[in-house]
Amino acid sequence: MAAGGMSIQIDGLTETLRAFSGLEADLRRTANGELRQAAGETAQGLVAALRSSAASGPPAARLVASTVRVKSDRLPAVSIGGPARVGRYGAPASALLWGTEHGGHNFAAAAGGNYWIQPAVERFQGDPSIAAYKRAVVAIMARWGLL
Repeated sequence: MAAGGMSIQIDGLTETLRAFSGLEADLRRTANGELRQAAGETAQGLVAALRSSAASGPPAARLVASTVRVKSDRLPAVSIGGPARVGRYGAPASALLWGTEHGGHNFAAAAGGNYWIQPAVERFQGDPSIAAYKRAVVAIMARWGLL
């Protein structure tokens, strides 16, 4: 998502990731690659949840949801919107993002709502893939002698 955004809180994860900075450079690159892979697998579940949630949101939400992509990061992350042109008139997805989530002028939803992104993120907080990601982080740390 654009600057700001929504997040799922995992206590202690930032401190855990800092532990990887203690590895030698070549080992750190490999370990971080393993973390990125685990995070990417988790983020794929969020992509599916967002696209599913967009189906029940305002009509333009489905167009914006087609731009949801997994970001390569050590933490599960996705991006939504961006410069991709969507819809009949080729509007940039970033120009539609706010309105599809919060409604308002020129959108089929009343202003002030959270129509598809926040509900999907809230539902995803209980997804089993988050627990699987945490287990993967512990396994990677154990494999690299950080535990």
